[in-house]
Amino acid sequence: MLGGMVEQETCPSLTHSKCWSPLAQLKTKREEGAGLGQLTRAFHPDGRTRFDALAEVRERHPALRDLSWGNVYQRPDLQLRALVLKSRDDYRTFAQVRSIVNRLVFQVAAYNRGVGGIQAERRLCQITDGCDPQLWWGHVERTCTASRAPIYSGRSACDINRSHVQRVVEVRAPRYRGWL
Repeated sequence: MLGGMVEQETCPSLTHSKCWSPLAQLKTKREEGAGLGQLTRAFHPDGRTRFDALAEVRERHPALRDLSWGNVYQRPDLQLRALVLKSRDDYRTFAQVRSIVNRLVFQVAAYNRGVGGIQAERRLCQITDGCDPQLWWGHVERTCTASRAPIYSGRSACDINRSHVQRVVEVRAPRYRGWL
């Protein structure tokens, strides 16, 4: 899964110069994503920070104390460590999900959308007829609470998250079985 996540976060195509590059960057007025795991900070329209995933993971893990926005592009070792530790934290958050496969899928969704967003969607699923909050495919994936307003190339936050999960789990991660 981790290889698929790096590929999804950095590779517009497998031959792109930023594919698997610690210099990969998404930078807009509203956010910056950095490196192999695209650690992200997002901003309000007035420039205040909405959230900072790098600061959050550094605060939780002393092994990341040397990682900062000033050196993130020069520290692929810490980028990968942050990817692993944040993924592990997200995975553990979904410990009550009985299926390991579904727990991994929820972890991938949370890495992209945030744990709080995925937990809200599981709660919505729980009160929706025919929806099982233990299952992603065909269940929680259909209860997106993220914005449906277009933000990038006509795609909403909801569209981006659902596409992210599908591409990581079904398209990209299988390439790395046996390698990572």
